[in-house]
Amino acid sequence: MERKIVDKLAELSFLSRARLSEMARCKGITLPTFQLRVLSIVGRFPDQHQQTLLQRRGWDKGQVARAFRELEQQGLIRRCGSSTARRITEAALTEEGRELFERLERIRSELASTMMAGCTLDETRQFDALLDRVLDNIGDGSPGR
Repeated sequence: MERKIVDKLAELSFLSRARLSEMARCKGITLPTFQLRVLSIVGRFPDQHQQTLLQRRGWDKGQVARAFRELEQQGLIRRCGSSTARRITEAALTEEGRELFERLERIRSELASTMMAGCTLDETRQFDALLDRVLDNIGDGSPGR
């Protein structure tokens, strides 16, 4: 049964990311998927160090640096904190970036509603609590749990 759970969580992750990208494209958002993910993380976790983003998502450092540079060139994020002319270590949304982020958050909310359709509020809360527990269990780094 544990293997099925892992498979279902992997499928849920894949399908939800694919559906989110599809919904964004349908709403006229044309940024590449990875840039949308980085923008979303910057918006949801403001003023984070680049290294923190990498650890949280396991993304390639160079890929994140390129996405930051491209988002900055498009006027969607700005350097802040300890960033230098050569390196963006912390980023914040510009006004244009915030507007796009808010559109993305509405899409995420719409997707969450679709995902939980047919579930009661109590079931949704239970599911959320179970997901938190699973994330805590896997996130603590203990082998063989």
